Amino acid sequence: MSGLDDRVTALRSALDAAKDVIDPEHTDPAAATFAHTVERLELSTQHTVVVLAGSTGSGKSSLFNRLTGLELAEVGYLRPTTSNALACAWGPSGATELLDWIGVARRDQIARRSILDAPQDDEFEGLVLLDLPDHDSIVQSNQELVDHVAQYADLFVWVLDPQKYADAAVHSRYLHPLATHKDASIIVLNQADRLSETDLKTAVNDLEHILDREGLGGVTVIATSATEGTGIAQLREEIRRRIRSKNASQARLVADVRLVARQLARVGGVDPVPGLDRATRDGLVETFVTCAGVPQIADAVEDSMARRAAVATDWPVIGWVGRLRNDPLRELGIGRSARDAVAGAMPISPSVQRARADLALREAAEEATDGMSRAWRASVLDAVAGEGARDVIDELDEAVASVDLGLSKRPAWWTGVAMLQWLTFAAVVLGLGWSIAAVAGLVDPDPWAGAPRPLGMSLPIVLVVGGLLFGIALTVVSRWLGAAAARRAGARAEAKLTEAINRTTERAVVARLRAELERYERWRTGLATAGQ
Repeated sequence: MSGLDDRVTALRSALDAAKDVIDPEHTDPAAATFAHTVERLELSTQHTVVVLAGSTGSGKSSLFNRLTGLELAEVGYLRPTTSNALACAWGPSGATELLDWIGVARRDQIARRSILDAPQDDEFEGLVLLDLPDHDSIVQSNQELVDHVAQYADLFVWVLDPQKYADAAVHSRYLHPLATHKDASIIVLNQADRLSETDLKTAVNDLEHILDREGLGGVTVIATSATEGTGIAQLREEIRRRIRSKNASQARLVADVRLVARQLARVGGVDPVPGLDRATRDGLVETFVTCAGVPQIADAVEDSMARRAAVATDWPVIGWVGRLRNDPLRELGIGRSARDAVAGAMPISPSVQRARADLALREAAEEATDGMSRAWRASVLDAVAGEGARDVIDELDEAVASVDLGLSKRPAWWTGVAMLQWLTFAAVVLGLGWSIAAVAGLVDPDPWAGAPRPLGMSLPIVLVVGGLLFGIALTVVSRWLGAAAARRAGARAEAKLTEAINRTTERAVVARLRAELERYERWRTGLATAGQ
């Protein structure tokens, strides 16, 4: 069982967490209870405010005189109006500041030891006893005063009489609503001298049954007679016990905090929620990857790298023809890095893809918040999948667009192969020129007498055929190497883009959702501690 300080701290935590979530209509009373409790603790923890309340003719004023040991008229005190609360405080310093806070006029405050220094007063050290006007008075201000002072009572002593102990007015207006405060209540059936022993026992049993039905079962019930003194010693002892335990002043505050915490729990809900599990999170990333067109971009990177490798390493004539084919990345609106994305061609911008990403985000948030009350769920969904979804999609766009696809570097082997291809091209051109010149009789096909003729071919023909064959072979090998390198480039691009989306999802979705869920958990645990 948590102490009052823990409950108050927990209530404050819950209220802070619920800002902009729960309607102030519900949180304002709880905030007022929090402020009231803090004020009460700051004013005094050494005093116990005991309130005598009852209906007209119940004899509570006589009971007040019996408990204080004073006949107020005998000490010169004249109560100016029945609309005032009368207070008597036990202790050398009185309880002026506390009573001022409650709203008891200075003229209606009595310091017990200042009037009669009696040794028996030590048993009530710290007691502040208040006698309230009749709660059923026809004077509206009397009822308002009872309602007002009742908020400040640490211990309620409800004084009933044999004729009206079942009166609906006190039960419906005060006792039943305070069923959560039964630990801070004592029920007194006064004027017991008017009943026979049998009738008194019957009346007490009836009263206990009524209280039990109203949720006040187990509350202390004492039969008294203010005129004859019957039960007064028992009542004094019960009050003395509550004072000495030092729990009475806190029991009421605990009950107040518990009550508003439970009311808030009913309004805002405290059911546990599943949160965002790993499978849902990974599924969300996968959807974002698809919506961002990562597979298409990776394929385009692979095709682009294969095309660039072919253009760079093919036999020059074939390479020139290859340059006429469009670059797949350019067709997607992307240059050699995703930073070069053409305006209007952002990865998730198309309406269908954006709508699909929005839907996936909402479904993940709804699954994570399953079991939340409507107010909390609406708040979380708005933060993550509502207005916040636009920011998430924009951040995903930027994350994908900022990825360096790794296409700016030209592999060194391309340059080496290109040089060999140009040499083969030069050999072919030289052989063709030489052959034409030889046919025209301008030069001798054999550069010297006895020059070798492989397979019967002259040297110019050897240059042409050899250059063509070597160029074709080099092109085939380069195409294979280029395709393998392109596949690796596509895989790297896909991994980079996926990781960028994964990081953005973690930051823009998971972290944001986790923060909202932690906020809800502070609400749940706060109310659980305050309301237990």
